Amino acid sequence: MFNRNKLGVWLGMAVVLLLVSAGCAKEQTDEEKLAEAIKNSLANSVNKAADPAAKKEEPTVESKLSEISNFVTSSIWNEGFVNIGWYKNSGTGSTGEKIDIDFTIDRLGKAMEKKAEYNTYIQGLDAKYDNVKQVWAKLSNEADILYKQLKESKPQANDKSYKFDTGLFKQYSEAFKDDVRALKTK
Repeated sequence: MFNRNKLGVWLGMAVVLLLVSAGCAKEQTDEEKLAEAIKNSLANSVNKAADPAAKKEEPTVESKLSEISNFVTSSIWNEGFVNIGWYKNSGTGSTGEKIDIDFTIDRLGKAMEKKAEYNTYIQGLDAKYDNVKQVWAKLSNEADILYKQLKESKPQANDKSYKFDTGLFKQYSEAFKDDVRALKTK
C-alpha cells in the first residue's frame, strides 16, 4: 500500500509540474518578448530591403552637398592636409601620434579620386546652385594644387622649410560649408 501511495504522490506531482510548466510556457519573459520583437523587426527590414517595390528615396541636392562638405572636412582636411602640416612641423600627426606619411598621402589620393566624382556631381547642378558651384570650383582647385605639391615633393618630418600653405583651402572650405548650411535653412 505504501508503494501505491508513493506512486500516486509522484504521479500527482508530475501532473502538477506538467500543468505549471504548461501555464508558464504561455507567458513569455521580458527578454523573450524583446528578442522576438527584434527578430520580427529585422525580418521586416530585410523583407523591405529585398522588396524591389519598396521606395528608395534619392538624396536631396542639399543632403548630397552636406555629404560632400563633411567629406571635405574629414577625408581631405582632417585626415590629409592637417596631419601633413603637423608632420612637416613636428614629425607627428595632429594629435601627437606617429604617422606614416606615405600611407597618409596614398589615402589622400583615394579621397582626391572621390573628390573628382563630386566635381562631376556639382558641375551638373542647375543655376540655383551657382554660388555653391563657384566656391566648390575654387576649393577643388586648391585641393588639387596642394595634392600635386605633395606628389611632386613629399614633406619630411620636422622640416620647417617645407612650404605647405593651406590658408586658401581652409578659406574656401569654410565658405563652401557655410553656403551648404545656408541652403538647408531656406
